[in-house]
Amino acid sequence: MSVKLNQIIQTIEALAPEKLAEAWDNVGLQVGSRQQSIKRLLLTLDITAEVVAEAIEKKVDLIIAHHPFIFKGLKTLSTDGEKGQIIEMLIKNEVAVYVAHTNLDKAAKGLNHYLALRMGLDKIKTLEPSNPALYYKLVIFSPQEASQKIIEVLGKNGAGTIGNYDYCTYRSPGTGTFRPLAGAKPFIGDLNKLSCVSEDRIEAIVAAPDLKNLIAAVKRNHPYEEMAYDVIALENGGLINENGLGKIGVLSQPMAGLDFIAHTKDRLGLVALRGAGKVPDIVRRVAICSGAGADMIGLAKARRANVLITGDLKHHDGQRALENNIWVLDVGHYGTEKWVTDCFRQLLEAGLPDACPEMIVAESARDFIVNY
Repeated sequence: MSVKLNQIIQTIEALAPEKLAEAWDNVGLQVGSRQQSIKRLLLTLDITAEVVAEAIEKKVDLIIAHHPFIFKGLKTLSTDGEKGQIIEMLIKNEVAVYVAHTNLDKAAKGLNHYLALRMGLDKIKTLEPSNPALYYKLVIFSPQEASQKIIEVLGKNGAGTIGNYDYCTYRSPGTGTFRPLAGAKPFIGDLNKLSCVSEDRIEAIVAAPDLKNLIAAVKRNHPYEEMAYDVIALENGGLINENGLGKIGVLSQPMAGLDFIAHTKDRLGLVALRGAGKVPDIVRRVAICSGAGADMIGLAKARRANVLITGDLKHHDGQRALENNIWVLDVGHYGTEKWVTDCFRQLLEAGLPDACPEMIVAESARDFIVNY
């Protein structure tokens, strides 16, 4: 199955748009063209010379990675260094590179949500919400005979989407008054005469990016020469936002702290892990942050988590966990983020059910930290 690279990018960014990424991050298409045809792609956490060699050997058209290959500005593409050599290999073999990093970490249904599900958590919420969407309340005044059509136009153009529901509107009846002046071409009423019309007030929530096009679409379908409407800014975005770092949820069945260690090893495919703080008698409420999430210790405590699962724990992070009376499990940076390949796979299979290219996971990807 062949698909344009642009279609793959659009599928990923429908869940994890670039705007979610941290300012210091570098995500998106790093090598190749959006118009490139993709038949086979390679999923990996990191891009190394070994991973690129594997991609070439397996005749891959695209590498999708979590960690940016090109992170800071390049001052040279000299092939005397490994970075230049890798770029040369990619271009010569027409292998594109796409990266989704902190935007995938922070996406509502991104990597941290995947990890929370893998750990068996229910009632999953974002640990540290960020990047709230801006919403408006759009109010349209319509003659009652046109109300159903207006509602359909609103729904078809993205208004009224709340959670797993769409076409959500509220309609209330009332009486509208107006007087057509010289030059008007009224749908109802006569020039220079006051008209009273049975109208509906139709309300729907609208995401800011959809507002301008939505108003234009409603105007094209509204019977009045001059459509009456209100646009009201809302605070809902900050309240319902699910994008952000980390997740927190509850186990369907609480378990003893020592049993939770075995549970974590099993669910995350670990041979060993590290811990800090006091092991609780019972674990029910679990916070998780992929990669290096020691900064979440205080927040996890404030959100009443029994344990925080993350990576890259340092000595003083362990001291802070003890002082804050919260248990922290360090499963390693690689231990959490190696699962990004399965997260990518599920995302693309769901978003491209009839046009998904062949996907393989890089066998040469590895943890750079070695335990002796």
